[in-house]
Amino acid sequence: MPNYVVVAEKKSVAQALYRVLKRRDSGVFVTSISGHLMDCDLVEKYSRWRLSDLPALFKSENTRLVVSDRYSYRRVMEVFSRLREGLLVVATDNDHEGELIGYELVTVFKGVCGEGAEYRRMRFNSLEEDEITRAWRNLEPDLNWGWVYKAQLRRSFDLLTGAAFTRLLTLSARRRMKNVGVISWGPVQSPCLKFLVDREKEIRGFKPRKFWYVTAKLKFGGEVFRAGSGVVWDRIQAEGLIQRVSSARLGEVQGYEEERVRIARPLPARTDDSLRDLVKVTGKSSYSLMGIMERLYQLGCLSYPRTETNKYPEGFDFNKRLKILMGSEILAGVSLRGEPRPRNGRLSDGSHPPIYPTGLYAGGGIERVVWEYFARRFLANAFAEDALAVRQRAVVRVNGVELMAEGRYMEEVGFYRLFPYFKPREEPIPRLAIGEVVEVVEARLVEDETKPPPRLTESDLLRMMESYELGTDATRPLYPTLLIQRGFIVRHQRRLKPTSLGEALVSTLAQVDERLVTPETRRIVEEFMRSVERGESQLEEALRKALDLYRPLLESCLAQVDRIGERLTTQTAESRR
Repeated sequence: MPNYVVVAEKKSVAQALYRVLKRRDSGVFVTSISGHLMDCDLVEKYSRWRLSDLPALFKSENTRLVVSDRYSYRRVMEVFSRLREGLLVVATDNDHEGELIGYELVTVFKGVCGEGAEYRRMRFNSLEEDEITRAWRNLEPDLNWGWVYKAQLRRSFDLLTGAAFTRLLTLSARRRMKNVGVISWGPVQSPCLKFLVDREKEIRGFKPRKFWYVTAKLKFGGEVFRAGSGVVWDRIQAEGLIQRVSSARLGEVQGYEEERVRIARPLPARTDDSLRDLVKVTGKSSYSLMGIMERLYQLGCLSYPRTETNKYPEGFDFNKRLKILMGSEILAGVSLRGEPRPRNGRLSDGSHPPIYPTGLYAGGGIERVVWEYFARRFLANAFAEDALAVRQRAVVRVNGVELMAEGRYMEEVGFYRLFPYFKPREEPIPRLAIGEVVEVVEARLVEDETKPPPRLTESDLLRMMESYELGTDATRPLYPTLLIQRGFIVRHQRRLKPTSLGEALVSTLAQVDERLVTPETRRIVEEFMRSVERGESQLEEALRKALDLYRPLLESCLAQVDRIGERLTTQTAESRR
């Protein structure tokens, strides 16, 4: 039998590990699972949905571990049963969920081979050969129990609170209307929905106000450019302005200035801001993009894509990654700085480097778009210069009316040659001097009105989630898709719009207690999780405190269950029409 059984989280990762480890140690057997072996479920007593059970549900003893992937579970049981004196090496993903999966593996391993059976933890952040070799030479003696406990707390808390409030909402509606589907609630999901509902209320309650302004085409030295007056709220005043401008043939420059603005190259890529960018670039959901990033990691083309870090570690080999990219058309016709000089951020999760390319991706489609974004960002950050834009401002007086013109052009394109995604549009105006005369080519009066704020994009929602500490870099991409799947929001022209059911849910819960839909309570729970991770609190104590925050909210809902059911069924009926 082998001396080591290495278990990875994905088959493709196991294959990459085997290709490297087989050359270094003949006594290695590498296999894989498919994510979690086990899941947290309610005890059998609560398998049926009953309102009367809900007051007693908020207790840690009401959860149990159940096998969720029977095929992988049986397979690792068979592998471990043949292992007599060897070691288990946990090679799951290097994050909180990966650590929890590692804990599940260790639990099964000790159940088969005895409590004294030894195991090690292998940590790697890419599938590059030298990274795998480094990880193999530095096997850790134990799991990171802070990560395990934090993940366990999140899983147990989300199960107990989600089950209790989801059952309450669903059963309250079913008391009044048959065939009502599940109306779910979650401590992260509901604040996300509230952000979207609040914006929809702003839009609906917005009162437009009319305004006017003069716009003119001016000509100087053969170049035509636009200038405009300020906003005028009175129509009669606006009509006076246009009469004066349209009756003139010439104007005089009263002021001209240029301001040079340095645009910093992008920071090293981390999960949250990369997903926000990619949602804008591709129009795809963050959930689907996260899956693509994970596939690219498993193919050996990207480093581990779940990271909160935007600065490179000491000793990072930039030139090694540059050599990988030299074969890509990305660099065709582009000159790079000789030595790497990365622009680093200040964030670090203490475990992972930023996301960077680890191999060429030869395919096409959306995978190519995503890989190229990270390849270009890496190059722009480490091997390109900042860009320099010039902002132009001019004031032209036409028959006593001041018109303002603004322009912009790039003096130094810098990193945009490599990373063109959000390059500012160049709209230069002529370089003018005070006292110079310009020709009035055309003038007209524009009537417009103030606009409501736009609906939130998925990128906007992800930014708000991070700002309010809702979810993690690994879980945030799930929620926009989840809200759509549960019928609470829809996509409308790349923006997110709540349905009548989504609005009814937020409105109903907010009337019971706003803490059910605001992020503050969940933020307190997140701090409990961090406390457990740091070893400052015990798992059971933190779970009890977290549940105690939501217990009075559940009691308030139970006291108003008929009213909740009435409001939800009314809106559900309307949404079906």
